Amino acid sequence: MASSESSSNNAGNEQALGRRTFLRHSMVSLGASVQEFIKHRDAPSAKETEKVKVIEKPGWLRPPGAVQEDLFLERCTKCGDCIDACPHDAIESLLVQETPAIYPGETPCQLCEDFPCVVACETEALMPLQNLYDVRMGVAKVSRNVCTAGNGCNACVAKCPTGAISMDFGAFLVAVDEKKCVGCGVCQYICGAVNDRAAIRVTPHMVPTTS
Repeated sequence: MASSESSSNNAGNEQALGRRTFLRHSMVSLGASVQEFIKHRDAPSAKETEKVKVIEKPGWLRPPGAVQEDLFLERCTKCGDCIDACPHDAIESLLVQETPAIYPGETPCQLCEDFPCVVACETEALMPLQNLYDVRMGVAKVSRNVCTAGNGCNACVAKCPTGAISMDFGAFLVAVDEKKCVGCGVCQYICGAVNDRAAIRVTPHMVPTTS
């Protein structure tokens, strides 16, 4: 009789244990399902992801020798030959247009003597140049409110490859000769490197197409 009761109790305990195990596994499974649901619910949609991809970073210039913007977009085949030819890695592909451009605040144009980027272009999107003074990428503009020339900074003057920037030590002001400035961006890069904020920005000669 005692043996029968013991067997019955063991069976009951096993059933209770089985129910608890089942409930525990069910709760774990439910929790995992909820987490998966929340992850997919909060994930960005395909359209939102696409919007992130097409944001174009501002402040770019075309490489040396670039023709007028509309014509440039017609001629450029996005082959990347000029990008590969640049020995200073100053030219990169824009995210949206996938066409070549230079961000002067990051890696300015070094105005190579033989302009390998121009030589590499076979579609005349970049036209031959006689010398660095023929380059017309843009023109440097100085923000007087940000410029630290008043504190004695004149780093941009010494680094300008065309002598377009001068320093009036009497007035402690930096001036840009727009006739000499070719828009290489060396001054913008140097200014940002030695100061908390760059007081110089190169403005493109041609307003880039946004479409």
